[in-house]
Amino acid sequence: MELYIVDDNSDHQFLLYKLIKDLDKPYLVKFFESGRSLHKHMQQLSRSGQSEGFPNLLVLDYNMPEMNGIELLRLLRQPPLANCSQINDIPIIIMTSDISPLQIRQCYQAGANAVVFKPLNFSVLRNTFQSICNFWIGQPK
Repeated sequence: MELYIVDDNSDHQFLLYKLIKDLDKPYLVKFFESGRSLHKHMQQLSRSGQSEGFPNLLVLDYNMPEMNGIELLRLLRQPPLANCSQINDIPIIIMTSDISPLQIRQCYQAGANAVVFKPLNFSVLRNTFQSICNFWIGQPK
């Protein structure tokens, strides 16, 4: 089971890598530092015509420069990428430490499966990620 995480902050990436590595049953994780890099990668996967290689879950940081999480979400949920059944079936979680009720509604309208607040406490963040992984992609064998 693999998840992709888009977060422009290298410290957050490192923290999330350590956290995911230490989950009850670790998942494979690939990090992208921008929405554009993930978008380009997903375009390449969809053009390959293969059903393998797609992640089981996407976690997008909401607050990123150039292309924020909701802008990336809209690109993933609209044609041409939305025409790729493998991409269309991937749960997408928006994770953020700062978001308004209007922005939350916009995330769901754009096709987010969930919007999750990023806890500041490491232990709570670990439990949050464990719950997200268990719920959306299940326990790895």
